[in-house]
Amino acid sequence: METSRDPLSAALAAREKGIAAIPCRPGSKIPKVRWKEFQSRLPAVDEIRSWFRGECNVAIVTTGMVVFDCDAIEEVQVIFDECGDTPHVLRTPRGIHLGYRRRAGAILGNQVRIRGRAIDLRTDGGLEMIPPSCTEHGDYSWIGDGLRPIAELPVARIGWTRERSRRHVEAVVIDDSDSAVRRARGYLASIEGAISGQRGHHKTFRAANVLVTKFGLSFEQAFPLLKEWSDFCCEPPWSDAELTHKLRDAIRQRRG
Repeated sequence: METSRDPLSAALAAREKGIAAIPCRPGSKIPKVRWKEFQSRLPAVDEIRSWFRGECNVAIVTTGMVVFDCDAIEEVQVIFDECGDTPHVLRTPRGIHLGYRRRAGAILGNQVRIRGRAIDLRTDGGLEMIPPSCTEHGDYSWIGDGLRPIAELPVARIGWTRERSRRHVEAVVIDDSDSAVRRARGYLASIEGAISGQRGHHKTFRAANVLVTKFGLSFEQAFPLLKEWSDFCCEPPWSDAELTHKLRDAIRQRRG
């Protein structure tokens, strides 16, 4: 398709589609502005006009998207087989980008070499270069329909991107003859597990702190409960050493 050679026009067109565009240094992928806040809001038209004065590259914030970066052309068919067709197809200096919509509530992070393949993944917290950007390696150009509103993109299937492994869980012996232990176990069963990269350390420490402060459990009582919760509800499960550290910190904090 015909690609505009004007970075400002490309950035304004992205905004009209509800997508934040960020300026990058000429010939580079390095952003010229701090862009974290634009993961959750669109830049104003005046901001865009001030950013895109003169020569620069254009990147979009991939919040709400799943963009597969295929370094090898044969990997493109892998994505089509798993996720279906998409209008968001972009030729890069080194490969092909395929863009999809992220399913609401899906747990997914930016990844490099999915399952050992020459495929990278960008989603919330990522950037994608778009035309008319260029680097020393070549130009970016649309192959499909060009940039579309995210709501018009097909939803990506992501289950296949995760490594499949069996989790070995050792039996945890819990003496719940004490009413406080039973109530604490019920509390843990009522809360979601902690996920690495999503304030997981904070959530696990908070669970440990509740066990020793609200329920008044000793280390010996609390540890098997916390380990049971970790093994079955957390992703990935915490090691015994990590759980011990969190419980010891909670106990020290209680003693003041």
